[in-house]
Amino acid sequence: MKKIALIVVFILIAIAIYPEGGDYLTVTLVSPKLSYDENDDIIVYCIVHNTAGVPVEFTVYDAPYTTFQPVVYSFDGKEVPLKVEYRLKNIPTAQILANEQGRKITLQPDEKFVYTAYCNNFYTLTKNEKYRVKAYFYPDAKDDYVIKSANELIINIIPVPQFAMRTGIIKHERKVTPSEVVMLALMAEKNKQWGNVVKYINIEKFIYAYSEFARRYSTTNDYERLIVQQDFINFITKERSDYLIDFSIIGEQIIPQTNVAYVDVKVKRWGPRFPAIMKYRYTLEPYKDFWVIVNLDASIVKE
Repeated sequence: MKKIALIVVFILIAIAIYPEGGDYLTVTLVSPKLSYDENDDIIVYCIVHNTAGVPVEFTVYDAPYTTFQPVVYSFDGKEVPLKVEYRLKNIPTAQILANEQGRKITLQPDEKFVYTAYCNNFYTLTKNEKYRVKAYFYPDAKDDYVIKSANELIINIIPVPQFAMRTGIIKHERKVTPSEVVMLALMAEKNKQWGNVVKYINIEKFIYAYSEFARRYSTTNDYERLIVQQDFINFITKERSDYLIDFSIIGEQIIPQTNVAYVDVKVKRWGPRFPAIMKYRYTLEPYKDFWVIVNLDASIVKE
């Protein structure tokens, strides 16, 4: 009887995690502001919250406008003109993702996952207009199951006064690339300039790359989060025993529609027997004319 009871318990837990896990996930939309200048990125945050008492798993795909699909409406209820190529061609999402593996995300009870969406990358938006925004979240975009956001946002796009003079001088953009940001962060670590390391990191997002801090951070109140943030900063800026010996940038990829960049780096760290060679994949998001590091995946390279 005990064996039968244990089997039943394990079955129930497995079912709760997936595929019915979507029933335990809620989606809320948050925007940093409700009025945007016409040249601004129109940003909304899609917050996925696990309301279950057990872990819940879902899959995130890097292809734009798949797992998270913000939808923008005019005030007469019509969807604004879309710019997503595969949707305009009526290609099913599952077909777009046929060769994509996706990344498995497991949310612990009461844990949250935040996705940043740039609405103007997906829709043609004009100044002097107000829009309504909802979001549709697909726990696995290869399937049809979808969760609608519990709320909708109203955003307003206002024109920017133009005072620029025509000088005939060609203006050159002075923007820092994702690879440069990663290089600066690693150089700061190599030179033990710890204050500069933090400069290139979005702490609120990068903390989720470290599970021991992510769980504490996602389950505390605002005041305690500040304490966890400081503990995390102390952790990433302390001198490591496996100190950085050398590194080289081996690849950069910017995905325009999602405003996300990936930078691959070959890193050599000191080890007690021989140096450890690792491959780092940094994820970056734009901040004004800058990029900041929001995630890190590391793997050991055998040579």
